[in-house]
Amino acid sequence: MSDYLDPNNEELLKDFFAEAEQQVDNLESNVLVIENDPTNHEAIDEIFRAAHTLKGGSATVEMNEIASFTHSVEDMLDEIRSDKLKVTEPVIDVLLNSIDVIKAMLEARTNGSVYSENIDNLINTIHSYISGKGGKAPSAKAAPKSASPKKTAPKAEAPKPAVSAGADFARPELSEGEFLELKEACQGNQSLWCVAVKFDESNPMNSVGGIQVFAALKSLGSVLKTVPDFDALYEDTFYENVYYYIATAETQEKIEDTAFLNDVTLASDAQRIDSFDGADDEAEIVEAPAVSGEEESIEETVSSAQPAASQTAAAASAPAHTAAHTAQTGSILRVDSRRIDYLLNLVSETVITKAAFNQLSMQLVNSFIMFQGMEASYKERMRQLFEMLPQYLEKIKNGTPVKDVKEEIMSGYGNLSSLFDAYVAEVKSATEKFRSSTQNLGRISSELQEGVMKIRMVPISQIFSRFPRVVRDLQRDLNKKIDLKIEGEDTELDKSVVEDLLDPIMHCVRNSVDHGIESPDERKKSGKRETGTVLLKASNEGNMIIIEISDDGAGIDVQRVRQKAIQKGLVHPDKILTDQEAFNLIFEPGFSTSDKITNVSGRGVGLDVVRTMIEKLNGTVFVTSVKGRGTTFTIKLPLTLAIIQGLLVRVGSEVYSIPIASVIESQRTKLSEINTIDNYEVLNVRNEVISILRFSRLFNIRETDDDNDGYCFIVIVGSEEKKIGIMVDGLIGEEDVVIKPLRDQFTNSPGIAGASILGDGSVSLIIDVSQLLELGVRKEINAQQAIGANR
Repeated sequence: MSDYLDPNNEELLKDFFAEAEQQVDNLESNVLVIENDPTNHEAIDEIFRAAHTLKGGSATVEMNEIASFTHSVEDMLDEIRSDKLKVTEPVIDVLLNSIDVIKAMLEARTNGSVYSENIDNLINTIHSYISGKGGKAPSAKAAPKSASPKKTAPKAEAPKPAVSAGADFARPELSEGEFLELKEACQGNQSLWCVAVKFDESNPMNSVGGIQVFAALKSLGSVLKTVPDFDALYEDTFYENVYYYIATAETQEKIEDTAFLNDVTLASDAQRIDSFDGADDEAEIVEAPAVSGEEESIEETVSSAQPAASQTAAAASAPAHTAAHTAQTGSILRVDSRRIDYLLNLVSETVITKAAFNQLSMQLVNSFIMFQGMEASYKERMRQLFEMLPQYLEKIKNGTPVKDVKEEIMSGYGNLSSLFDAYVAEVKSATEKFRSSTQNLGRISSELQEGVMKIRMVPISQIFSRFPRVVRDLQRDLNKKIDLKIEGEDTELDKSVVEDLLDPIMHCVRNSVDHGIESPDERKKSGKRETGTVLLKASNEGNMIIIEISDDGAGIDVQRVRQKAIQKGLVHPDKILTDQEAFNLIFEPGFSTSDKITNVSGRGVGLDVVRTMIEKLNGTVFVTSVKGRGTTFTIKLPLTLAIIQGLLVRVGSEVYSIPIASVIESQRTKLSEINTIDNYEVLNVRNEVISILRFSRLFNIRETDDDNDGYCFIVIVGSEEKKIGIMVDGLIGEEDVVIKPLRDQFTNSPGIAGASILGDGSVSLIIDVSQLLELGVRKEINAQQAIGANR
């Protein structure tokens, strides 16, 4: 028996939570679509499909409180789909509130518990919109109603008579061995039952009905066997009749009631099996009249969608805690199969290149063997030559012409100069092959790197899609009219970046809605249309992604910002602020121009969080504004945090990597040009004073005695608004750096973002420039003061 439907199966839970999150997002986005366009039937159908899929998935993993509540929502959506219920603002509010409850239920299950809040009022409201249910909603936690042994689903046109067990259910024959094996699986007071279920082919999700009933029956005992086999049920095939062999101590009535799922099954029948010959003397088959009437339909809807709710919740909450918790430790990426195919193609090329290197290795081995043979021959010939030299000298001494002696020597040993020609040719051939294979490997490595990065890339629509709901709720709370426009939602960036980007964008959007967009009356007085516009835009710029949050509101009042800054002691009353300096003040901790604290703003923490989080992502954020015309927040981020381009610098005997995105410029400077002002070492760069930080002092590195002729290297990092110069001993060059996180005691090392392994095997620490800007000046002041005290 497959354990795929085991609610404690970690892989199953991972898939379920990922799918459920996607379906809930689909629900919310399409509900907002039909709010603006109630005639959009595609969106309505998509909402219904998402709710139906979520209900089925929840029942499959025995999260029956979600399945039951979603079933009620599905009934309401069916009224909208059949044009019995008009889409109005109250209807949208109910649907959105229902989605919030589903999110809370999923979150509770994710944390290993079961949602326990009372939602009877919401269910009553939902049922008030469903024809025939008129607010007579049972409690969300109600136990299933006792029903007749045979369940039949009501039809809208006319009640369908109950299906006779003898007519449609022919119980499969068991061999004696199968019967004994099933009976042995029954424990204690459990009995063996065969549950026959007839499914509704008109159900849009008819191919998963067998799985849903399987999950429901598991709450009563152990499902030992299914006909057709379970693996066949899992395939996308409709089976009209399915038979479940279950070991349980429950009554026939309870089993049939649990196996009957409204909108999924047409009939259910349970027979107890006590003997191999099939003579079930003690089993009573009671025929029941067809179920009809709306009252019965209401009660069955709740009871069948949540079988044995109290028992299931109690049983599932304990074991599900660990599994659900574990299921969320890793995130799931949905990847286009073409990207995987591309990687597989590159892997095949890598294998070919590996074979080329193997051949090259063998060729080099053979060349070395050839060299050894030639070397031995050369040494032997040279030994012979030296032994013959006395004879040649004696011949010359006896009057033999030197020319003749020379010719004799050349004839015997003249080929010594060409003895290694074959080896040189062999090495030259190997060198050419090595260069070609190396270039090919470099190309494949680059493409593999790019391919793997693309696998991690996800569209930014994953977070942009959440903001229509946010803006809708905010404009209602603030009594404003706002039109949210989204552009570039297909722009892709690293999933690790996306996960940390929601909060910064959320704060910027809330700021634009609260501080930026004026009330309708104020906009009319200003000659603007009553509805303000907030634009969310994403685009690529090289290896960076640009996110803009802009509005057409009142803009930033520089004078008001200046007054608030003076009140908080952030600037001196006599300081003259430029517009850009005033704009940057809104990112200071605790700064807010709001006069009163609300649930949206006023505490001065929002934009400070934005800057802090964006800098942690090695990005930058800045704001521009025109009074009366609007404000724009611009966020620049690297596409990925896994591999960055770094500037390698040498400090003493150590090598550090500085992210190129944070480097403004580097220069070689005379030490005599560095001055000290108020215990700061500073450098004048084109009439701009830049504070200097010595890496050797910051990280307690012993300075080398290298003679640089009175010069040093300064790397200026930061942004146009906030810069600092780093003094290093040498610049090595630019290189792609793979970021490896630091563990254990190194995790909180200030100024260090991670580490990387260089080509020579040495470790290079990667600098966190944002922390460096905060940490550096303070340490430099302390160091200078200590030096001054020792003098």
